[in-house]
Amino acid sequence: MNTVRPGFVVNDGRAAKARKIRTVLEQASGSDITGQRLLDVGTGSGEIAQLLGEYCEVVSVDPCDQRVQRRGYRYLRAGTTLPFADGSFDLAVSNHVIEHLDDAASHVRELARVLRPGGWAYLATPNRLWPWEVHYRVWCLHWLPEPLFERALRRMGRFTEPLHLLGRRRLLALCGGLFEVEDFAPRILRRPTAYHLHVSRPVSRLLGAMPQGLYRTFAGLTPTLIVALHRRH
Repeated sequence: MNTVRPGFVVNDGRAAKARKIRTVLEQASGSDITGQRLLDVGTGSGEIAQLLGEYCEVVSVDPCDQRVQRRGYRYLRAGTTLPFADGSFDLAVSNHVIEHLDDAASHVRELARVLRPGGWAYLATPNRLWPWEVHYRVWCLHWLPEPLFERALRRMGRFTEPLHLLGRRRLLALCGGLFEVEDFAPRILRRPTAYHLHVSRPVSRLLGAMPQGLYRTFAGLTPTLIVALHRRH
């Protein structure tokens, strides 16, 4: 796993994100996740791991220790190759990690390997097709081929690390060989408050009034790709 630079560590809204992760995993699996063994890949500040540790037995890994919150979970320094036996976890979380990695396929394989058969993973990553790039805060520049995107950032004096952004089709292709994939992004966009996202009441009503089929049609254009991955037996 690549080292994530301090400039990309974000603390805002971590509690809401942890609740969203729990909701997605419980809806996908159809069961309460309390007491289950959960791997959090990409510790960052440690706040999400700590919050998930209120429900689960959490182990969190990251190659770079930038923790602010250190209690409520076990931390290990580790990269893409995870230091765990096959089938060690009931659940796994990869929250905005895969876009920082040089080998996304290896990351997905490792998630599948350490999950027990029947286990579930939550994976979220920014959508390359969305016009706003959240890491570097630029419009549309990330639509360039990666070398040109990096060159432009260097000329602007803003480059800190490579990004390997994925579109929905690429993400589903990466995961589909190892997991049954359930795309949660359309349903989250339609009912954001049910997933602990803060939007105004008029916006929530407008989004909820649109037909679900419309969201499925434009699933590839959501700001964030969020999938639940079911480890095949």
